[in-house]
Amino acid sequence: MNALSGFLSYQGSLRINGIELRDLSPESWRKHLSWVGQNPQLPAATLRDNVLLARPDASEHVLLARPDASEQELQTALDNAWVSEFLPLLPQGVDTPVGDQAARLSVGQAQRVAVARALLNPCSLLLLDEPAASLDAHSEQRVMEALNAASLRQMATLMVTHQLEDLADWDVIWVMQDGQIIEQGRYAELSVAGGPFATLLAHRQEEI
Repeated sequence: MNALSGFLSYQGSLRINGIELRDLSPESWRKHLSWVGQNPQLPAATLRDNVLLARPDASEHVLLARPDASEQELQTALDNAWVSEFLPLLPQGVDTPVGDQAARLSVGQAQRVAVARALLNPCSLLLLDEPAASLDAHSEQRVMEALNAASLRQMATLMVTHQLEDLADWDVIWVMQDGQIIEQGRYAELSVAGGPFATLLAHRQEEI
């Protein structure tokens, strides 16, 4: 993820539409990315401004990515990310201050705000890094529903996850071990192949 974001050097070749990533301007390339990680960053004062934000760059500069977004566009992003589900519980709705380190929101709620931000900013590549980690079952379901829907609207989506049940409709799954791809294919194939993915899936189902 850090290599794709242009924050980490790499060995070998990593091409974007046939162009070596290291030959691209990092700042220009990042304008084509949206990112949702397992620890949502909400640095702005209010919930509204956190949805309108661009992701902080390497210098931690934060800019409004969509200051011109209409109220309808904002509301659609809030609805699709299931933020609207808990907005009535906040004293000032979308203009509620989120507090230091988003203390007013639960982790699941903060994650949904981060998803709404990604939905409001169309991109060429959507990067998802364990987006449902540490969430309760209800928030996990809502977040994954929103992200699966978002992946259909983006040109490409790459997700790192251990939540295997949500991968049934994805185009390809890469199973990695020690930084190497050890198995790849679609969910329907891998789940019955008797390989590493099927083993992981069986263990996951036992945990549930």
